[in-house]
Amino acid sequence: MATATKIKQMGQPPAIQSPEAVTSDEEFRKLLVTPVSRGYGKTDQPVTVPHQALLGFVRDGRLRVYSPIRVKFTQEGQHIIAEAVEFNEFGFGENVSEALTDVQHAIVELYFTLEKEQERLGGDLQNVWGKLQKMIHVR
Repeated sequence: MATATKIKQMGQPPAIQSPEAVTSDEEFRKLLVTPVSRGYGKTDQPVTVPHQALLGFVRDGRLRVYSPIRVKFTQEGQHIIAEAVEFNEFGFGENVSEALTDVQHAIVELYFTLEKEQERLGGDLQNVWGKLQKMIHVR
């Protein structure tokens, strides 16, 4: 949450293509992201929400993502919604980081629930389980 807060406060990072493109200490300092001690997520500056992202991990050491999961973002009022499109799972938060964390937890819960109940799944959930097995594996 602190990283997303700092990015909000800093605005958009400078457009740098590679580490070799950093030519001064000042440019390097602009790229550093450090925790913020107060006011998490509370700024007056508008925040740009990305349209989508590819998720390469699910914050659970038992699972490993082998194929990136497409996540779409929408904003409703002060809240961000992250949707794992292939699985029709959603996460909510006050910022992109919180929404991503929430959708990651939803994906993990979905995986283990479908794994446990796979003998009783209907057609739609069997399709979701098949997609999950192609994209995520147990370590």
